[in-house]
Amino acid sequence: MKPRAHSSENPQPPKSDIQEIKPNVLIMIATDPIGGPGKGLFQFLQYAPRSAFDYILCNFNLKNRPVGQFIQEARRRHLNLQLLEQRAVIDPFLIFQAWRVIKQHGVTLIQTHGYKSNVIGCILRVCFGMPWIGFAHGYTNDNLKMRLYNRIDQLVLRFANRVITVSRSMKELLIHRGVPEERIRLVYNAVEPAATLPSKTSAEMKHQYGISAKKKIIGVIGRLSPEKGQLVFLRAMTKVLSVSTNVLGLIIGDGPDRASLEKYCEQNGLTDYIEFTGYQSCVSDYYQILDLLVLPSHSEGLPNAVLEAMSFGVPVLATAVGGLPEIIDEGIGNGVLVPPDDPDALAQRMGELLKDDSARRAIGLRGQLSLHPRFSPDHRAREIFGLYHELCTLGCNQPAHARHV
Repeated sequence: MKPRAHSSENPQPPKSDIQEIKPNVLIMIATDPIGGPGKGLFQFLQYAPRSAFDYILCNFNLKNRPVGQFIQEARRRHLNLQLLEQRAVIDPFLIFQAWRVIKQHGVTLIQTHGYKSNVIGCILRVCFGMPWIGFAHGYTNDNLKMRLYNRIDQLVLRFANRVITVSRSMKELLIHRGVPEERIRLVYNAVEPAATLPSKTSAEMKHQYGISAKKKIIGVIGRLSPEKGQLVFLRAMTKVLSVSTNVLGLIIGDGPDRASLEKYCEQNGLTDYIEFTGYQSCVSDYYQILDLLVLPSHSEGLPNAVLEAMSFGVPVLATAVGGLPEIIDEGIGNGVLVPPDDPDALAQRMGELLKDDSARRAIGLRGQLSLHPRFSPDHRAREIFGLYHELCTLGCNQPAHARHV
């Protein structure tokens, strides 16, 4: 037998032992509570394919502030979470921290949510040529500061390789603000069919609020701020109660308008007919007892509350603003739309729907059937995933002044 020849070269490992190095996507969001964008982000990371990309989640840790709900949830899910330490309201050092994360983890693509993250994404794009996808979820106009942040956000999004927005109305707004139309992609929010199981039974929920079995329950879900239109709902309720007092309104959420809304109830005899629940982490407990969801907003992106209510078969009455006409099609009867800031029209439709149990059931069922596949999480994840491939294929990691894709 011949002796085996020896080689000075290292033998090649079997192909099964070679691990492909996948590109890393840095997903940056500045949030403490888990609002709509946060829910959508966790949902995306649950459905995003792991075959071609790895994901790094980045949030902000404010000095001397307790760890927020979003960070706690990211840790509970065992996500690859990186925190940028923010020492002041305006902290330029955040840019260097983000760049350090990018270099340390070999990040090839950035995805950002919200004005603070979008500003950082813009700087990294312009200064270092990082491919960047910026999200525009919607805008609130609570005060002058928020309006300034909105304009800054719309300005920096002009420099993104791709901008993802949630409704056609948002797309039109961004085009009006100077974002190139060819870079904007419409990707709807998504909802799973009654994804979150209630933690309490319907009977337990009604007992908690002392609600009799015969009482009709209207839910209004969202942040208590001017653009959400809760005052219009209360004005409509005074008209509904003049016909029937067998109604209870649950205002679910919290925000800067809570004190003024409660005062309005006290001054207009609504205290016994309106319950302010405050912020609720498990809203699914409430969908199961609602006879009707009302969304009286003056402006919207694409509200998750409407999609979630539909997934539970709750009929929806909403104002025809933002992306709501893209969800609710009165031609197929999967919901009802009224003009914004019109308490008379809102009260009329509320009264009609509360009196007609069969109509509400039919609307709820059609709403449930109309959600998928257009608003499915898997469909949304594939659309975003396709943009990753698109930017990587186009090789847009050149400096921004050299190439705009």
